[in-house]
Amino acid sequence: MLEKKACLEYRYLEDKESCDLIDRVCSNIEDKIQHYFQSILNGIGLLISISSLLAIIFQSTLPGGLAISLISVSVILLSSRLGRKNYELGKTSEAIKRRYTYLSSILMDREYAQERKLFDYSNFIKKKYDSLFEQSYHTEAGIQRKKYRNMKSGSIITILIGMVIMIILLPPLRNGRISSGTYIALISTIFSLVQSMSWQLSSVMYDMAHLKEFIKDMNSFLAMEEKAEALSSPEPDRAFHFQTIEFKNVCFRYPGTHKYILKNCSFLLSADKAYALVGENGSGKSTIIKLLTGLYSEYEGTIEINGKSIKEYSYAELKSLISVAFQDYSKYDLSLWKNIQLGNLKQYDIKRIQKVLDDVGLLSFCNNLKHGLNTELGKLEQENIDLSEGQWQRIEIARLLYANREINILDEPTAALDPVAEAQIYELFRQIRKNRFVIYITHRLGSAKTADEILVLKDGHIAEQGSHEELMFHPKGLYQTMYNIQKQLNQRNGEQVAT
Repeated sequence: MLEKKACLEYRYLEDKESCDLIDRVCSNIEDKIQHYFQSILNGIGLLISISSLLAIIFQSTLPGGLAISLISVSVILLSSRLGRKNYELGKTSEAIKRRYTYLSSILMDREYAQERKLFDYSNFIKKKYDSLFEQSYHTEAGIQRKKYRNMKSGSIITILIGMVIMIILLPPLRNGRISSGTYIALISTIFSLVQSMSWQLSSVMYDMAHLKEFIKDMNSFLAMEEKAEALSSPEPDRAFHFQTIEFKNVCFRYPGTHKYILKNCSFLLSADKAYALVGENGSGKSTIIKLLTGLYSEYEGTIEINGKSIKEYSYAELKSLISVAFQDYSKYDLSLWKNIQLGNLKQYDIKRIQKVLDDVGLLSFCNNLKHGLNTELGKLEQENIDLSEGQWQRIEIARLLYANREINILDEPTAALDPVAEAQIYELFRQIRKNRFVIYITHRLGSAKTADEILVLKDGHIAEQGSHEELMFHPKGLYQTMYNIQKQLNQRNGEQVAT
């Protein structure tokens, strides 16, 4: 299941219904499979038991046997129908559970503790949690009530039929046609059958209906499209030398939406320059990165690397060309050296790891740790070392450097750094640009000045392109306007600090 999830097309991870389906199928999968397998075994045993009991009853009273058989079929059909309906209700309940489980993590997990204490929002979140929990509880309670009513209605009818059979068999008992032992054994058999039908049969058939619906969900999950070579390791082509990236009239909208995030977006990037992508939130900067890295392939137009469509590259080849340091970087509770090596698992070079740590200004910090590169990071164990946001971001950049790809993309690479550290990192970027092609995505236009060319996105296309000096010459240009606003804000903040 983990392997299937890892291979899924990226679009499923950003779709609510798909996430609900994945959660419904994959959560507690071992318990579900074990439960359904046990239900199948119970059903086989119950089938043998009921068939044997009915054979005994048929030998003594044909009408009674037919009546009980009819009730058995009715119980099976009702339980199956109820099981299907309740599984649909269960889908709603599972979706609600996913939401209140998230809220419970806000109330309990350590990563939210500081803001939880500072803003004192626990009661507010708890009310939302309680509301969702109540919804889920009432849905589950309704399911159980229906299940109980179905079980008891079948057992009551069967008991009534059993009493009728008892009365019907009294004359043969009085006339001596059947012995008292046979009569008692027959009555015992009938009430044993009632017990089986009232609880076990209903429960088993209910579970069988659930299993049938679960298998439908499982098949839907397994039928989800997979990314070709999703689990394959990067395959670098040593003969490859990066030259250009080109977007030609690219249009893209996210699945299930009507609004185009990119509309006739065209630009050309060459290896001899460093570029910065800037623009307002929602202008399409992150979407360009998702398309370039192959996370989404359902777009109009053409995206080329070295004049070749990226759809013609295998996914393994594409992964070997591009490395990204994302703004929402990941923190791995692994040793320090493993956090770096994740950038290139095919190579373990302790000297290179130390080199990239030195490049991002973390080597002296590492050397002062008790266990050095073997220090476990994160919060899993008592002796683990947790890092500041700035240090984690440096680890992310070190991972990108260790990956040593031809195309390097840095998404807000200095967002968590102080001004001095930011200046050091951009000085590092100026150095690595000599050997690597770099694209910056940034909101800090002062940082964008370090790029050779700046691409300004607006409404899904390139509105302006040029160096900082060229763009500042555009009268009332978009870049010039944004730059002056940020400059005034920074000056105002500086005055406030000085005051």
